[in-house]
Amino acid sequence: MREILFRGQTRRYGEKVRLNGEKIKSNWVYGGILPQNGDGDFAIIYQQKPTVEKYPVYADTVGQYTGMVDKHGTKIFEGDIIDFFGRSDGDGYGVVKYDAYETEFGFEYDNIYRSLGRNFHPENIEVVGNIYDNPELVEGKDLHLIVNAVVALAQELGMLDEESEVD
Repeated sequence: MREILFRGQTRRYGEKVRLNGEKIKSNWVYGGILPQNGDGDFAIIYQQKPTVEKYPVYADTVGQYTGMVDKHGTKIFEGDIIDFFGRSDGDGYGVVKYDAYETEFGFEYDNIYRSLGRNFHPENIEVVGNIYDNPELVEGKDLHLIVNAVVALAQELGMLDEESEVD
């Protein structure tokens, strides 16, 4: 039976600071999730062990456990930033996401979706952060890399001719 687990932040990184100006780390909680009505800013994560506790968390930070762990045994959640063995360029990281069309977890690398379960094994993946605490790891992707990746994929799928120009 697979483990159903969610995580969310009760405090964002840098939301509070020490007297010397040092940012205080975010606070993550793990457990089940109560349904959220509407587009609210908060959701509720509850833990059952050792006692039942409910925590309001920022709704945009909630991510589900993928059912996989990395090479160190760290659980992989949506929103995690991963380093993976086998990158051709040796640069950049993938962001773990749920793909509703494929009904599976995967990650984006150079804006191309790759299945997390089918193509990669735990010994080839390392969680290096997440998009909430470490956005600098994935910010600043060049637009031309994105366009080139989309064009190459469209050509591979036969949606564009080799000679097609894209503005």
